[in-house]
Amino acid sequence: MRTIRDNIRIDRKPVPSTDGWQLGNDSDSAAGRPHRRSSPAVTTVPPSHSHLPMICTLGFSLLLHAALFCAVLPADLTTPPSPQFTLVELAPAPEDTSPAADRGENVDFQALQGFHASALARAAAVEERLTSALSQQAEAEAARQQQLASLAAAHTALSDQLETLTVEKADLSAQLADERQHIADLERQLREKIQAKEAEISGVKGAYDRLVAELQGEISQKEIALHRVKEKLTVTIVDRVLFPSGQATLTPEGLRIIEKVGAVLARVSERRILIEGHTDNVPIRGTLKTVFPTNWELSTARATEVVKYLIAQGKLPANRLSAVGRADTAPVASNDSEAGRMQNRRIEIILQPPEDAPGGLS
Repeated sequence: MRTIRDNIRIDRKPVPSTDGWQLGNDSDSAAGRPHRRSSPAVTTVPPSHSHLPMICTLGFSLLLHAALFCAVLPADLTTPPSPQFTLVELAPAPEDTSPAADRGENVDFQALQGFHASALARAAAVEERLTSALSQQAEAEAARQQQLASLAAAHTALSDQLETLTVEKADLSAQLADERQHIADLERQLREKIQAKEAEISGVKGAYDRLVAELQGEISQKEIALHRVKEKLTVTIVDRVLFPSGQATLTPEGLRIIEKVGAVLARVSERRILIEGHTDNVPIRGTLKTVFPTNWELSTARATEVVKYLIAQGKLPANRLSAVGRADTAPVASNDSEAGRMQNRRIEIILQPPEDAPGGLS
């Protein structure tokens, strides 16, 4: 037997969430049109507590069906009347098709379009910046590679220059060593020359001092004069002390004086000695013209006589002696007076500096 339970139909369709939905009747359910509030195109995910309203609605529907069942229970159970009740079910809220909803949707759509366009613009700007950054990075990398190539070329050039400078330094070091050795040799030679000069000067000065001591009497009587200039020493002897008038033979006094002078000058080694004969300007007269036609022959003969005596005494070697006659060409006083002519008639024994020594015997 069919019971009233069989006549009660409970719709067991899944009850959707009440979030964004509202209760409706069978006609709305049958129409199959869910009523939805106007919302943006993007679907919102309900939170986890949105099932609570659905459970409450389901419980309320069950209580309502139980109440209707109890109300019809006393009637004839064999022929139960057809139940008259309205099934309550959950249905989505009807869509809002009003012009305001359309305008809202248009506004939302335009907002989405604006957001999309803005996003595209930002994406394009980011892409442009990225492209520019990549281009700058490529340019920087190219510049860096070029700089590395330049640095490598500069390093190679500097290496070549360093090698060249090293070779030049070695050459300069060798040249410097040679120059230093040459300078050392020159300094040694200069010292030797200075020492030799000092020795020579010392020898000349010593000879001068010894001659002054040996011939002090003659010097005081102005028969002999001594002159020293650096390395040159000159002994001037008037002719009347050495020779008789008009003759070229040494007197005993002359021999003594020449011997003293020769002994002193012999101590100055390796120095040449020049003997010069001088006369006044009075011409040769009388029988002397047959022996000495002019003063040239007389002056030369007297100088030669002194040289021969020095050689004969063995005081000085012949290669260090020279004789020359100058006649009246080198006067030391005026020939207008007898005193002047007496000074011009003389024999000069000259101890010469090394560079002024003439060669040979005249």
